[in-house]
Amino acid sequence: MIKAVFVGVIWGVALSCTTKKSTVTMHAGEKEVSRTEQSRILQQVAVNQLQFTTFSGRAKSKITINQDDYDVTATIRMEQDKAIWISVTALMGIEIGRVLITPDSVNVINRLQSAYVSKPFGYLHEFTRGELSFSDLQQLLVGNVVDLQAAKRPELRINDQGYAIRGRRNEFAYSLQINADYRPTYIRLEDEIGNQQMETYYEDYQSYAEHEFPNHMKISIRANAWKLQSEMQFSRIVYDEPLDMPFRVPVKYKEIQ
Repeated sequence: MIKAVFVGVIWGVALSCTTKKSTVTMHAGEKEVSRTEQSRILQQVAVNQLQFTTFSGRAKSKITINQDDYDVTATIRMEQDKAIWISVTALMGIEIGRVLITPDSVNVINRLQSAYVSKPFGYLHEFTRGELSFSDLQQLLVGNVVDLQAAKRPELRINDQGYAIRGRRNEFAYSLQINADYRPTYIRLEDEIGNQQMETYYEDYQSYAEHEFPNHMKISIRANAWKLQSEMQFSRIVYDEPLDMPFRVPVKYKEIQ
């Protein structure tokens, strides 16, 4: 479970679930647009990114890690640019794990094994060779487009679902599908050298305090021989309210190196 949390989080997910795959056509019926129109569309994507100081969400989740299934509830709290806090509970509200990520550190408590992990944030770069930052993680968890400033000029096309954007960001190849409201419905990141891939589907956008948030997220992650498929159905979203992020490791818990 601890390994699952590490690999899952660095690819932009906390905990979610297996599902039938959505269909997203990235090439059929696409039309080219002028450079001026490309610039306008990319600017609108940036303008319509979800902006928040704090975020709190609760989601029913089912996780498939290789062949094992887990039904859980995930509570996710974030303070912009400062912390990501996740509590995972099973049946009857019993907590089985807790995660606290900051720009400097990654900490995981596994209550099932009475164990914990405490690492510098750089430890996560062992999975992505330094490609994803703390900010990237926060963006992906709320359905934002990862910052593409480090990317080469993307290829942008119009299709019947909105806008398709493809390109490269350092070692990552990426594909995005953006809807008519300039919010992502599909994100694919692939590191061919590291044999890692993530596909995320964002569905059922709803307005919360004038913010558009995808209530339904589907995630598929592959990292070498390790696979995670997931789905999160959010039932509660709150923005910009004071948050509590308690994280205390019990004295008798064993540290996993």
